Amino acid sequence: MIPARNLYHLFEATALLHPDRPALTVMKTGDLEEAAAHFSHRELLGRIAQAANLFRSLGVTPDSGPVAFLCPALAHMQVALLGAQVAGIASSINYLLTADAVADLLIAENAEVLVIPSAADDPESWHKAATVMERVPSLRVVLVIGSDIDLPRKMMSFDAVLAARRDVLEFQLDADRATVCALFHTGGTTGHPKLVRLTHGNQIHAAWSFAQVHGIDESDTVINGFPLFHVGGTMTAGLSILAAGGHVVIPSAQSLRSPKVIQNYWGIVERYRATIVSGVPTSIAALAEVPVGSRDISSVRMALTGGAVLPKAIGERFQERTGIRLFETYGMTETAAAIAFNPGRGEPLAGSVGFRAPYARTKIVSLQHPEELQDCPKLTSGLVVVQPQVFPGYVDPQHNTDVLTDDGWLVTGDIGYLTEDERLILTGRAKDLIVRSGHNIDPAAIEDVADAFPGVQISSAVGMPDQYAGEVPILFVVAAPGQTIDLSSLEQHLERKVMEPPAKPRRVVVLDRLPVTAVGKIFKPALRDLASEEKVWLEIERLFGKGAAADIEVGKDEKLNTCVKIVVYGGDASRLRQLADVLSPLPQSYLVEGRPAQDKSDAGLVEKRTAWRL
Repeated sequence: MIPARNLYHLFEATALLHPDRPALTVMKTGDLEEAAAHFSHRELLGRIAQAANLFRSLGVTPDSGPVAFLCPALAHMQVALLGAQVAGIASSINYLLTADAVADLLIAENAEVLVIPSAADDPESWHKAATVMERVPSLRVVLVIGSDIDLPRKMMSFDAVLAARRDVLEFQLDADRATVCALFHTGGTTGHPKLVRLTHGNQIHAAWSFAQVHGIDESDTVINGFPLFHVGGTMTAGLSILAAGGHVVIPSAQSLRSPKVIQNYWGIVERYRATIVSGVPTSIAALAEVPVGSRDISSVRMALTGGAVLPKAIGERFQERTGIRLFETYGMTETAAAIAFNPGRGEPLAGSVGFRAPYARTKIVSLQHPEELQDCPKLTSGLVVVQPQVFPGYVDPQHNTDVLTDDGWLVTGDIGYLTEDERLILTGRAKDLIVRSGHNIDPAAIEDVADAFPGVQISSAVGMPDQYAGEVPILFVVAAPGQTIDLSSLEQHLERKVMEPPAKPRRVVVLDRLPVTAVGKIFKPALRDLASEEKVWLEIERLFGKGAAADIEVGKDEKLNTCVKIVVYGGDASRLRQLADVLSPLPQSYLVEGRPAQDKSDAGLVEKRTAWRL
């Protein structure tokens, strides 16, 4: 990987070194009885060249609009995605988004070619594409994977036109490491979407880093549990394995979202003698509930997880039930996923995301004056900043403000500290993104909808702790002076108008006013504390009933970890233990106490709370 000038060089080298070893296997539904698509490294190189030739024949270059993909992980999807990056720029879009969100992204990136599945393979994506086609002026061609029937205007069969191209490059490849070859959307997806530009060099560095730190070579087989519209799927469990000569198995077109994959997962591991399994924390939680039974999974040496904070209890449960060691990774779309890793041939440290990526720098800077990038001492929490493995900027330069510094540092927005041996421990987030099961949600996508509702003066969305998803959206709203908010109608409005299903708020809370800083900005850390408090009330009411009386105090320890002290009045010991157990998987620290009912007036507490909560 070291001398490679572009991604195509990686695949040329791998095809030369390991031509007949398996490179890519794509299952359709996760059914062990179905036929899967298989490619050796030699075959994969040829298919990538065919796809690159096809896209170049359609006018795709590094200077043209991108090839956009609105498609699950079908057999040709990975090949087409790589071929598009060789010819020009590829953009893989979350096919679960609404048609309006997809249209906004295609317009923002000026897409010229769109790749979609056939109506038979994925009716929803097909219909979304048909809906948005005429709304995107730059769109010239739509390629349909898996269809050989007569297609409407602008559409052509990807399979047919691919077969007509040669399996060696038909054009001069001038791309180098500084050439942009991929766009990924992150955060907001409506109005002014954030589109991250990644270069060949970004991806080569990330692939090499993962391979080096995790000890990946041609003997490894990974079950790729991340979607291909996420850097976890394209980089962490994708390019890093392929470029090292290993074998990537995609367990279904919907990755781990397919129920059959979860049901048959350990059978898939056994069949392909997988050495690495992977998934976001919610997937790891689901797999922990699937018995291994008589399946032979002795080939597995590690499990990779990332995209969100892994709750301690879930990690322990997975390792106890499967016997597989779990390795956390830390990255961002803006770094092609590569910031820190636990060494794959070493011993992972629970709670740590590991050491910095090779040939990169990570430092912790003071939260008091982050613009000065003043280093914090070891074991002191601050803002995490990294370089030089960072992207060259967003498509819209305005989004670079407060993210990229003049001297090349990326401000991650995460809070953490370095141990004496330079391991990174994350303790929180300064940034406002809500990360639900590894999916980035821009609060503005919720707030803009809520603010348009009659009677709402202002709103603010943050993440509420959740045992399964890490966090889920919770929305705080303030009524306009002299008005009241019809909560039932507001919830229906949010259900209809919030375009990303994961972004729909789990709870709506009415406040008299939002907490603000001295200059009048909404102070989201205070709202996140309220969200932690609301989560506790949800669990208290579930266990003790809606009339339960309690005091909840949210604070921070010396390392800025969130600590929640809970005193329940009149609760029996068994339910107090249940409360402690149900809160234990959450990343915050919880202390649960019980006191006699007469120590507190129940009526006063309930009256106080109903003034601000739903």
